[in-house]
Amino acid sequence: MSGEPRRRWTAVALGVVVFLMLSACGSGSEPQTDAEGRETVKIRTDVYYSGAVLPLVAGVETGIFEKHDLNVELNEGKESATTIQTVGNGSDDIGYVDAGSLVQSAAQGIDVRMVAGMVQDSSLALYALEESGIASPEDLEGKTAGYTPGSAAERIFPAYAEAAGIDEASVQFRNVDIPTRTELFMAGQTDFTFGLLNVSGPNIGLKCDCDPIVMPYSDEGIHMLSSGIVAGSDFLEDRPETMERFLAALTEAVEWTNANTEEAVEAFYAYAPDSTVDRGVLAEQWGISMELAYTESTDGQPFGCMSKEDWTSTTELMETYGGVDEGRVAVEDIADNGFLPESCTDELGADS
Repeated sequence: MSGEPRRRWTAVALGVVVFLMLSACGSGSEPQTDAEGRETVKIRTDVYYSGAVLPLVAGVETGIFEKHDLNVELNEGKESATTIQTVGNGSDDIGYVDAGSLVQSAAQGIDVRMVAGMVQDSSLALYALEESGIASPEDLEGKTAGYTPGSAAERIFPAYAEAAGIDEASVQFRNVDIPTRTELFMAGQTDFTFGLLNVSGPNIGLKCDCDPIVMPYSDEGIHMLSSGIVAGSDFLEDRPETMERFLAALTEAVEWTNANTEEAVEAFYAYAPDSTVDRGVLAEQWGISMELAYTESTDGQPFGCMSKEDWTSTTELMETYGGVDEGRVAVEDIADNGFLPESCTDELGADS
């Protein structure tokens, strides 16, 4: 073969390779779909499935998300910070995380926004058993507790101690993970423990078969947004209609769960048969979550609506006690009401 034909064939071959590469890149940017043509959305919770995310789990199992042309792939997380990272880098599309962790992650440059508040009123609390001798905040001085670095309740404990007028330095901490923290407390090896009203409280009551002493942070004037739905800015820019459909489906799932809680619990265990959460606890966790779904600023508004006032308070708490530099995180960069199915009082994210 002469040199000229060889060059022509080489050029054709290179052209085919470039075309295939470009086609592959283009197809990679398209959302995946299931066999029925429903758009696939990857979602990750903060930790293990609990009653706090009952509508998410039940919504998948009962087909509510499918009605909105969505194929939801739901997975458990390890902690809020890790879920925010996977959402931020695109490994997951959507996450359920706590607000304090979102502020910290945003300060580190992770571009993720909360698009719906699910458990908004502060759920942070301390728990003690009657035999510990702890009946009020001042009794915490000189006592011990398991401490999980990065956990919301521990992170803001200095604010609680200051508001309650107790000496934080007198409290002894043992650095452990969350499961060990609870085990030590139930075994009597620590005097009190940190937790969330909507998740930890029902579990502790079941394990001790008692009514534990509960000291909510809100009793001392500490109000910090709890948890909600987040997505990366790239996802929101590239697939805004998908986000809107997801939140419409989630709103429907919440309404269905409230009206059919027993059926929702059954759907939960059909989806997560290996869950160790007690059935009664699961329903109680969701009930308390609904009691905390709104703050004074969002009371009476549609589900998911968030307020600038609440986010400002949460951001300021993280600046004072969470290691976030003052002014590093702006509310409009981390909260967005613009994808919810109904209008909210605060147009958060409207100019994003």
